[in-house]
Amino acid sequence: MQDIIIVGGGHAGFEAAIFLSKTINKILLITKNINNIGELSCNPSIGGIGKSNLVKEVDSLGGYIGYISTKSSIQLKKISTSKGEAIQCTRSQIDRKKYKKNIKKIFNKKNIKIIQDEVLKLIIKNNTVIGVKTKNNHFLSKTVILTTGTFLNSKIYIGSIKYKEGRMNEKNSFILSKQLNYLIGPSKKLKTGTSPRISYKNIKFKNLKKQTGDFNPIPSLSERYKIDKNYKNMKCWITKTTEKTKEIIKKSLKTSPMYKNVINGNSPRYCPSIEDKVYRFYNNKKHNVFLEPDEYNQIYLGGVSTCLNYKFQKLLLNSINGLENCQITKLGYSVEYDFLNPKNLKKSLESKIIKGLFLAGQINGTTGYEEAAAQGLLAGINSYLYINNKKYWYPNKKNSYIGLMVDDLTKNGVTEPYRIFTKKSENKLNLREDNSSKRLFNVFKNLKITMNFNFLKIKKKNINNQVNNIMINKNIINQIYLHFKYKDYIKIQNFSIKKQKNIKNFKLKNFNFFKIKSLSKEISEKLNKKKIKNIKDVLKINIIKNDSLKIISNYFKKLI
Repeated sequence: MQDIIIVGGGHAGFEAAIFLSKTINKILLITKNINNIGELSCNPSIGGIGKSNLVKEVDSLGGYIGYISTKSSIQLKKISTSKGEAIQCTRSQIDRKKYKKNIKKIFNKKNIKIIQDEVLKLIIKNNTVIGVKTKNNHFLSKTVILTTGTFLNSKIYIGSIKYKEGRMNEKNSFILSKQLNYLIGPSKKLKTGTSPRISYKNIKFKNLKKQTGDFNPIPSLSERYKIDKNYKNMKCWITKTTEKTKEIIKKSLKTSPMYKNVINGNSPRYCPSIEDKVYRFYNNKKHNVFLEPDEYNQIYLGGVSTCLNYKFQKLLLNSINGLENCQITKLGYSVEYDFLNPKNLKKSLESKIIKGLFLAGQINGTTGYEEAAAQGLLAGINSYLYINNKKYWYPNKKNSYIGLMVDDLTKNGVTEPYRIFTKKSENKLNLREDNSSKRLFNVFKNLKITMNFNFLKIKKKNINNQVNNIMINKNIINQIYLHFKYKDYIKIQNFSIKKQKNIKNFKLKNFNFFKIKSLSKEISEKLNKKKIKNIKDVLKINIIKNDSLKIISNYFKKLI
């Protein structure tokens, strides 16, 4: 009998397994393909706005996504450096082969049993999970973590062609999805996609804009990894679509599964397909296309996710500046898959319906390697606490982006693939990339103790003199500097948060939302139909997005 079974070997499953391997418990990871553990299914990069904050927090809690992505980098770059430190982020361009190799090395060092098989059903007794049934066997356990990614009842679309797969050449999990729909459901559908890859040859690089990484200093997504001396800062490039691209896509929409109502799942709003970009933002003359070095002398085309057929993919790519003669090596495609309502989860990521069952990653409606890794780590931590009869642990939204994400998922659910952003936090001045190890309990406990000590000793007036006399590392010096830089702003931020809470409790009786002129008529009409008692009731309505909520909040701020 196993202590913990993990279903799936993506980023959520990987982080859960690595954390649990540090315990004395027996861990079994079941995956359909051992060779694809930690696969980068989409673009070969990790980090970016909001996402790098998650990666740094995972790193601070002992996770590995930041460590492996830094170790496997071909380019590291700080983004949004013209803005404040609360918005700045790190992005790592990845060598896919090296990334998978480094993941395997970590697994080889850990006491984790891995089996290649397909999980068909959960074994349930008295509303408690006690194991899994696979194609070839069955395994009993004290708890199960589901990290199924995009494989639940999934279908891949390329033009009129449809495959019952969750990733190209990997079959979906239909039977398991059917059982989960019955036990926990009803499940809903989401859609994601990936861009075409092209050959490195025949690209007119002289017509493209170069994008290089940073060298002095070289940023990192992990405090535990020192940049290798052999680190190569490879180039990326950027180009743009043309008016011709728009016309080709306009003609192609009648053949697109998305616009023929074949695909019904909502797609990521902040990472739309090229068809969506042109259709929804038709007045935009051009859209950015990012050329990212990939394995086997290929280039991944960021920003051109599509499910058009080969003919239209070829035409649209050849209409882009510098790609007039490019050769497609892998077609882009869309994946429609089932996910389960995350409102049925506790903040520990344990199911409210099936005891001992934890869910992490895209099964909860999120998108991205980083969001999956953070959930996997949290599920791993709490599955260990569960089998040892200890109190669950999870960070809150005030001290971390992991806590913010979990709070959003479990309270609000999702209507589209969930992506983390810094703007989602009202406490973002405190939740910076640079202070994740101070905010969260991490393996570098001495750093936290040292920093707290220094804050007590150092006064603003003589900070420069005292820093010169204290043997402390650059990170601590930077923390001290940022503490005083943001001190007054954080006071203002906290006052704003307090005022926001007062707004939420602001009583409304028979209020006519048409009075808020900048609010759309559709939203005003729907709100008037609801029996709204206070602003808290507005927050509970799924149709209300962040932009509309800000308009409503700003209106009532003037009345308080």
